[in-house]
Amino acid sequence: MLNTSDTPADREENEFGDPLQRIWAACVLPYVGVTDVRRVVFRTVTDSADEERAAWLEHARRQAAALLA
Repeated sequence: MLNTSDTPADREENEFGDPLQRIWAACVLPYVGVTDVRRVVFRTVTDSADEERAAWLEHARRQAAALLA
C-alpha cells in the first residue's frame, strides 16, 4: 500500500496507533486473500517540496516495479 499523510509519524503512532495499517492489514486485505501487506507512507504532504514529491513518485515506481519482477 502507498499512502500519503499530513500527520507526522510520531503523532499518528502516539495518538491514533496507525489506523490505516490496522484497517487494511486486519480488516480488509485478509478477506480478499492478501497475506503479504507492505505499506509505505509519504508524509507530510502539505509542506513538502517539489523535489521531495518527485522522490516519492520515484520510490512508488520502484515499489510497483519490484512487485512485477
